[in-house]
Amino acid sequence: MKVKTIFFSIIFIIIITGTYFLLNKFLLYPSEEKAMKELSYAQQYLSQGDIDKALNKKNIKINYLGFSGIASKFPFTKAGNISKFYAGICYYKLGDYKESIKMMTSFSAKDEILSSMKYGIIGDAFSQIKNKKEALKNYIIAANIRENEITTPLYYYKIALLNFYMKRYKDSKYFLKKIEKKYPFFLYKKNIEKYLMFIENKL
Repeated sequence: MKVKTIFFSIIFIIIITGTYFLLNKFLLYPSEEKAMKELSYAQQYLSQGDIDKALNKKNIKINYLGFSGIASKFPFTKAGNISKFYAGICYYKLGDYKESIKMMTSFSAKDEILSSMKYGIIGDAFSQIKNKKEALKNYIIAANIRENEITTPLYYYKIALLNFYMKRYKDSKYFLKKIEKKYPFFLYKKNIEKYLMFIENKL
């Protein structure tokens, strides 16, 4: 009985491994090549500042997909995945914040900086549609994915500003002080000083 179980387990592993190999070789790899080619076209348009053509939601050219098309046609490829990130940025720039959130949420980020940016953009989009609770939640995630000199103080700053405009001055002060103490070379250092002075007068 045990020999049979072991035998069938080995056969099962061989089938799974073989299926993965065939899928990768004959389906995913050619798809990845096609998706990468399409991605390069979309990136060219984005680098030129032509967001509509880069996204190509309305199929401006018949034989050209754009970030939107790549993300939907090749969702399981690396190019398809990164296209979701680019599409999220494009939708945000075009003012379609709900679609931006949808695209960014579906984007899988392994890189910590990209992951931080993902949640930061989601936070920005929620902020634009006046959902402050979700905006704060995503800014906090973005700030704490990995502490660094670029994204951490930036998203602490956004958390502080959002709390400030919500008149939650103690919370705002907490994050502003955090930046002041840990990130003395932060780009908006002078603004932090101004906000802190205002809050001190309010409290």
